[in-house]
Amino acid sequence: MGNMIKCEKINLSFPGQLICKDLSFEVFAGESICFSGPSGKGKSSLLKVLMGFITPQSGNIQIDGLELNSDTIAAIRNKMIWLPQNSNLPVDSANELSDLLQMNAEQVERFQQFQDQLGVKECGFDKSFAEISGGQKQRIVLAACLSLDKPIILLDEPVSALDDHSIDLLFATLNSLPDKTIVSTSHNKKWIDYCNRTIEL
Repeated sequence: MGNMIKCEKINLSFPGQLICKDLSFEVFAGESICFSGPSGKGKSSLLKVLMGFITPQSGNIQIDGLELNSDTIAAIRNKMIWLPQNSNLPVDSANELSDLLQMNAEQVERFQQFQDQLGVKECGFDKSFAEISGGQKQRIVLAACLSLDKPIILLDEPVSALDDHSIDLLFATLNSLPDKTIVSTSHNKKWIDYCNRTIEL
């Protein structure tokens, strides 16, 4: 099993805040890891580093064999989907979300299947997000992410608005996708226990 993500001696800091010093880790294909630690420790920032949105002061990052730099960033981002903690998307329904993500017919079909698996089929494609709960919206956005079929999934606090039953539905859905590599952040013990490994910050 090869590594999908390899980080070596990552140093990242902001004025007055050290995020990590000489952080090295690997994430293997099909593995799920979670960055955990107190709020404000920079867990979300590390996901942004992997996406190339933030450049660390030093260190080397490889994604699926490609070194992350300005020449490879487009190809690397094409291998990943990122779900930020506060996904304030400029859309008001699953239908608008599929248009925003420029889904093809096959992806739309998968989107509907994942909505069913995550227990939000009744929300349909046209119901306004204003008419559903935060947990339902979070599951719809998760379904959209999974439908794009990227090999690497970055999830920032993916279960923050979910109850235990909804979390179990997500686990069952992810278990049906054993080839996906997941890097996440969370304070939720159930999610942390589900992941193969935890990296404390």
